[in-house]
Parts: sequence; structure tokens; C-alpha cells
Amino acid sequence: MVLFFPNEQLELYEYTEKESRDAFLGESEYSYDYITTVPCDFQPMTPKDSLQEYGKILEDTYKIYVSGEVKITDTMILKLKGQRETYKIIGSPSNYNHFLHHHKIVVQKQRKPKKLHK
Repeated sequence: MVLFFPNEQLELYEYTEKESRDAFLGESEYSYDYITTVPCDFQPMTPKDSLQEYGKILEDTYKIYVSGEVKITDTMILKLKGQRETYKIIGSPSNYNHFLHHHKIVVQKQRKPKKLHK
């Protein structure tokens, strides 16, 4: 699908759990590994949208639209190309497979950006 209004390049990073464990805590170690960069339509979520969808106003929340051919999982961390901020996915990405096949992703900016591996 060709997005009608792509205004950003979105970098996708997938959660990867390693076999090694943290020596001190004993928890599994993980990383976020780069998958691809795709064009997207990146929009701030209005208070009205937020109230309609979640019943409350969420701060630093955005809507992202990408092609339906892009593989998106709810464990991914997203980043706009050339920017430092990272975004976590809220809920599950919506898949619309009618007239214009696309995904709608609701994300929230993270207060502390994640360390990503490209």
C-alpha cells in the first residue's frame, strides 16, 4: 500500500531475549535489534482521540500509520529516523485490510529512551 501522507521515516527495533543471564539479578538479558526503516504518517493524538479510545487523556501519545505489508509486533520499540526519542506501542497494532491495507499503531514517548542496536 502507498500511504497518502507519509511525513516521517520510522525505524523498527524488535525485542530480542538473549540466552545469557544477568550475573547479579539472574534475569534474562535482552536487547532491541534494528529490523528496518519504513515510511509512515506520524500524528499527535488529540485529547478527544485519547478520551474516545482509552477513556482518559494520555500524555505524549501519537498515532502512526504504516503499510499493511510491514510486520509489526507489540514488543517493538519505534524511533523516528534522526531523532533520539523512542516510543513504545500501547496495546496491539490495529490491522485494517479493507480498501487501503494499513496498520494503525498508538505509541507513547518513553521518558528515558531505550538503548537500541543498529
